[in-house]
Amino acid sequence: MPKQGDTCPICKQHTLALSKQTCTDYISKQSFSLLHCTHCGCYVTHGELQQDYYGQAYYNSKKGKFSPLIEKIFKLNHQRNAKQFYQRFQPKRILEIGCGRAYLLKELKQLDCEVYCLESDEAADWILNNADVNMITESKLDFPAQYFDLIIYWHVFEHLPDPVASLRQMTTLLADNQRICISVPNADSYQAKLQLSTWFHLDVPRHLYHFTPQSLVMLLESEGYEIESIEAGDMIQNLYGWLQSLANLFTPKEINGFYRFLQGGKPLKTLSKTALITQLVTSIIWIPVGILGYLIETLAGKHGSITVYARKKHRKY
Repeated sequence: MPKQGDTCPICKQHTLALSKQTCTDYISKQSFSLLHCTHCGCYVTHGELQQDYYGQAYYNSKKGKFSPLIEKIFKLNHQRNAKQFYQRFQPKRILEIGCGRAYLLKELKQLDCEVYCLESDEAADWILNNADVNMITESKLDFPAQYFDLIIYWHVFEHLPDPVASLRQMTTLLADNQRICISVPNADSYQAKLQLSTWFHLDVPRHLYHFTPQSLVMLLESEGYEIESIEAGDMIQNLYGWLQSLANLFTPKEINGFYRFLQGGKPLKTLSKTALITQLVTSIIWIPVGILGYLIETLAGKHGSITVYARKKHRKY
């Protein structure tokens, strides 16, 4: 990971300076600082990574990340996104980097696409043993150049310790004139600027990089891509980002309480009851304000998450 004073790995223009922001992981309670590039606007999580920050307190059980009703909504939303991908690009061979429970790829498979998921060798067994999609680990990644006509990073790019290296690797696997889709939280959104340290989508240290539209565009263009569009990310992600970020202002030392309540299971057991009650009681304030914030953010184009579609330019080999 980059250090203070290093050149920004995203834009390669300015050095990274230490931000005044101090952020605390809501699961491990470990504190982290942020490095900031004033040129492209990105932030980088800074601090010692001491453990595995995922596990059951983050993923919940293999049955789902949320309680059954919320998980069903989560699944249906991914299925809707998959249909939009298919209608827009008509892809034949798709690679998703980090697919979680593979709701997106399962739907694309039903639409007769050839689907693969690239996961870390250290991913949980229930992720790697998903028989519904072709699971490939980093150590077994072996495809011909230009094999895929759509590559997807769906809220995964920000988790990678070296997103630039990953993008370059995927670029060799993507056919010329075909698309890459990267969806990430937007560190330049209004909800992020509300209070960055308690912004729901900051999620340190699982999110190692925090992108702005400008930083993502600069990176993609430097790697030979033509930006086709920058669009609002997932509607549910954007709306919930407002709601939980506002709720966190009432319990800044115990954030994401309502989120863990929706998850249930092990995540709920890690939560302070006082914090949960506070967020539930104050929901009469943060729900209407959050809806208003979402509407303003949407009208202004400062979405809580963004999705960038970029086309790989043809290269002469």
